[in-house]
Amino acid sequence: MPDTATAQLPRLVELVAWMSQRDSGKPVTYRTAAKRLGVSETTVRGDLETLIALSDEFKPWLSSLSVAILADGFVVESRGSFRRPFRLTAEEALALLIGLTGARGGSALAKKLGAALQAAPPSETVERAFGLGPSPSAHVEEVLGLARQARDAKRKLELHYCGLSGEPARRIVHVHQVVQHRGTWYLVAWCEKVREFRHFRAERVLEARLLAPDFKPQILFKPIGAAGELLQADETVSAVVAFSPKIARWLKEQHPGGREDAKGRYLVTFKVADPAWLAREVLQYGAEAEVVEPESLREAMRSAVT
Repeated sequence: MPDTATAQLPRLVELVAWMSQRDSGKPVTYRTAAKRLGVSETTVRGDLETLIALSDEFKPWLSSLSVAILADGFVVESRGSFRRPFRLTAEEALALLIGLTGARGGSALAKKLGAALQAAPPSETVERAFGLGPSPSAHVEEVLGLARQARDAKRKLELHYCGLSGEPARRIVHVHQVVQHRGTWYLVAWCEKVREFRHFRAERVLEARLLAPDFKPQILFKPIGAAGELLQADETVSAVVAFSPKIARWLKEQHPGGREDAKGRYLVTFKVADPAWLAREVLQYGAEAEVVEPESLREAMRSAVT
């Protein structure tokens, strides 16, 4: 009987999750994978071909997916939501505790969970999650790591930040909180330049550096407690990408709203929230694509290839 999409989809999810959560980066044999998934080796090979052939439509879902076919097996990895630590809000944790207490055999687990929550650090020192989403890119993870270190050690952080204007600027900030909303990470920080609190989108930080001087937390700081308290005006930056005449015909089909320049290149304007996403999109075309503007994103591209 031919494999159906209904049967294949959960198997693909299980395959990617299993491979991504392993501690080893060594390849897995087809026999081992077939035994794990309860299918034949032929089916496993077909699943790998499906993952490799994923269309552009699914790239945001598996933006960090990589598949490598080797002589002694294969490797599949995604740094996306499959590796994401499971996080609960206070309300979700309470609901889970109540549910476990009423479930058969759940009381013991509820006690363990309650003890773990009681031993957790105060809420003002941890990030608040307003929604589950994919894990950030490696660059954003690095920025978040430095931001958390700056927050906990009360050290100043220097940001090379690409704001709404699209041009980079240096900022010295005092990070007070790190929050996430709808898959976007924000640094809630006191900015020395404007002497006010600002919400910096982590993916727009081109570079972050810890500074030696420490800072005293602002006594008037009120931690973000609801999604609506985050500023939403500064959402995207417009980026113009030029595609060479060699591939212009195909790009016109994908992005019919572009235009040609005097050199015969096809110019497409993208709305960019994450420079790392733009780098992945442009680099797949190699020398046939170039970011024309703004300069901040051209700089991000140069950093990605060096």
